[in-house]
Amino acid sequence: MKQAVICFTRVPKPGITKTRLLPVLQPEQCAGLHWAFLRDLADVYRQLDAHLFVAYTPDPDWEQLKTVFPPAGYIPQKGKDLGEKMYKAIRKVLDLGYSSVILTGADLPLLTKEHLESGFAALESADIAIGPTSDGGYYLIGMKHPCREVFQVDGYGGSNVFENTVMAAKNAGLSVGLALSCDDVDTPEDLKQLTETAPAHSHTAQYLKQEGIR
Repeated sequence: MKQAVICFTRVPKPGITKTRLLPVLQPEQCAGLHWAFLRDLADVYRQLDAHLFVAYTPDPDWEQLKTVFPPAGYIPQKGKDLGEKMYKAIRKVLDLGYSSVILTGADLPLLTKEHLESGFAALESADIAIGPTSDGGYYLIGMKHPCREVFQVDGYGGSNVFENTVMAAKNAGLSVGLALSCDDVDTPEDLKQLTETAPAHSHTAQYLKQEGIR
C-alpha cells in the first residue's frame, strides 16, 4: 500500500512562530523551540514506511525547511482558512496516487512512530482516521479519498474541534477510526508540562536545557 504523511508547518521565525508562548519565552526562543520540534518530527518520519510531504505556509525562505527534513515533497498551503488548507494538501497528495494519507501538525515534540502507524492502521477499516488531543482538538487526520465536508467545521483551535470533525464525517456517511492520542504544545501550561515529559535524547529536551527553560 502506497502511503504518505504530510507535515503541516510554517518556517519558524521570531515574532511569527509559537506566539502564544511569548509570555514566557523570547521571540527567538519560540522560533528555536519550533525548529527543535521539527527536527524531532523529522527523526520520526525517517522511521516510517511512507513518503513525506511538507505543506508549508507560503514564505520566501521556505527552502530552509529542507535543512531539517529527509527527502520530501514540498507543497505551499493554499486556501482561505485552516480547514481548506488541510483539505487541499491532502487532496493534492491523494491525487498523486497514494492509497492513504495522514496529516499532522508541527507542534508535536512527543509524536512517535507508533502514533503515525496507528493512524494508518485506523484507515485499514475506516474512511477517516483522527488522532485526538486532550484539549478537544486533534493532531492527526487521515483519509483514503478526499472529503471536503470533514474540514467544514467551526472554531478551529476551540475545544470542540475533534467532536465537530467526527460529527461532520459521520454526517457525510463516512466511518471514523481513532489513532492514538497525542498532545501538541501551544500554551505556557503545555510548555511547562513538556519540560517534564520531553525525552532526554530529543532535540526538544536539549533545546529546553540549553536555554534554561523550565
